[in-house]
Amino acid sequence: MRSMSRKQNRSLVAAGAMMGVALLAGCSSAAGTDSSAAPEGEAASFPSGDIRFVIPYSAGGPTDVTARALAPCLGDSLGTNVIAENITGGSGSVGLQDMISKPADGQTIAIVSPGMVALSPIANGLDYSREDVKSIGVISYSPMILAVPGSSPYASAEEFFAAAEEAPGTLTVGVSGASTPQAIELQRLADEYGVQVTVVPFDGSAGAITALLGGHVDSVFVNDQEDVVQRIESGDFNALAVSSPERQAHLEDVPTLAELGYEDLTLAVTIYALAAPAGTPENAVTALSDALQGCLTDEATIDAIGEDYVPAEYQDGADFDGFLAEAEEVYSTMLGG
Repeated sequence: MRSMSRKQNRSLVAAGAMMGVALLAGCSSAAGTDSSAAPEGEAASFPSGDIRFVIPYSAGGPTDVTARALAPCLGDSLGTNVIAENITGGSGSVGLQDMISKPADGQTIAIVSPGMVALSPIANGLDYSREDVKSIGVISYSPMILAVPGSSPYASAEEFFAAAEEAPGTLTVGVSGASTPQAIELQRLADEYGVQVTVVPFDGSAGAITALLGGHVDSVFVNDQEDVVQRIESGDFNALAVSSPERQAHLEDVPTLAELGYEDLTLAVTIYALAAPAGTPENAVTALSDALQGCLTDEATIDAIGEDYVPAEYQDGADFDGFLAEAEEVYSTMLGG
């Protein structure tokens, strides 16, 4: 088992002051008032039954693995069943829209990322925004790895990018969706650095990885996740670069894109978070956040998610909102949204 990167204490973008919801105390004895009713802003009872956990990508990818690792612990903590369901399409937007459309009572939640919440609406003109999402807390952090098969003629990132410069558009790179941070970063690689590759989008990282194994793409730019790292360690894959600002402790020999001369290509980092529809009552949000925080200290859950990816300190919904705000500003400027 690799040393825990949680000790590195990565920090997400800090949010502003957390907005509180004033709970109006119910002590009125006026006629017609139900003394058993929940205070304003709270659900009468939470949870009131099984919780539906939407996974906006296909089975087998990092989003799915992370959510399914978390679901049993959330269920145990909340005293109910947390039922995971994959709803795929639109680089995660179909599943997210499904969650947004459900009653704001905490009984439907989703695993989300900045790409789904902040990028997709701008890139695709979708009719939702981050204001339709209530952030609960951060689950995990994962940069991208640019990887090729172990048999690839490109033994280093320098060789790969040199080949791309010599024959623009010839090399193919599989990604987890057309409207994802990694797809945008590869477009920036062409626009800002003159290195053109052909981006091949799949419905999740699992499809991209399968394509690389089958020889259908030359490389992938996918999440730093357990199964990818295992293939790197076995020699099936060769990691050329990572998208994080600094090298990853468990991939210390793999350079960052910034080190290689692409200083601005640091946005392809996935932060997975738990979310509910906007307007979810505060007692439900608090219960979900408390359950999530507890689960992220549970060794079995950490091991299932991957200890290299769980933040050292719990990041709540306000922290994730701060990152979304910054991501939205960057993508709006970049894409003219």
